[in-house]
Amino acid sequence: MRLRPREFFYRYIFTSSTKPTLLEMKAASTLFNQDLAKKSKLVSKKTKYRYRLVDYKNGRHRTDILLSQTRCNLQILPDGIMVLGNFTANILTIPVMKNEIISITMIRGKEVVDTFPLSPMHILSKLGVPNSISRYLSILPSEYRISETQIIIKCNDNQLTLISSGHRYESLLRSFKNAGYDRQLKLIEKPSINRLSYTDDSGL
Repeated sequence: MRLRPREFFYRYIFTSSTKPTLLEMKAASTLFNQDLAKKSKLVSKKTKYRYRLVDYKNGRHRTDILLSQTRCNLQILPDGIMVLGNFTANILTIPVMKNEIISITMIRGKEVVDTFPLSPMHILSKLGVPNSISRYLSILPSEYRISETQIIIKCNDNQLTLISSGHRYESLLRSFKNAGYDRQLKLIEKPSINRLSYTDDSGL
């Protein structure tokens, strides 16, 4: 039995097991307001935001200044993507339907590895352990750096550009694939620089 929009909204906000359908996501977006959002765990003053919507272009390819440069979160669902944040007093969610998505471009940030021979990270890297894992055993913060991850969601009528921590790239990619967005994904990786390899080649 299909819920009416308002019934769906309350169930979606206060129970985590219910996943919205395409029409319900659209309907729910029109019912968001500041009072309801404060009662939910999706958008509140204590919400920890992991993304930033840096650019929102409408159907005329013009940037919407009110929606851009806003901290937000993503909920990646099989039927679509919910972008949640305090965009304006009346807009707290931007629903993106899966059937409207043309492409999702993920740009992995530039990776810089600058370890030293006695570093545990360096030893693990030499043994073939990925940098994303061996970095947890780095001694100095400068041993591993990666710039921000960029996500560009291109739709029929709009385009969203978001950024997040560079360390979130792998987990975000898994989330998109698990939700069935393989066909829409376009992956771009900026070059990695391993400064220690230059030292090894020079014989120092």
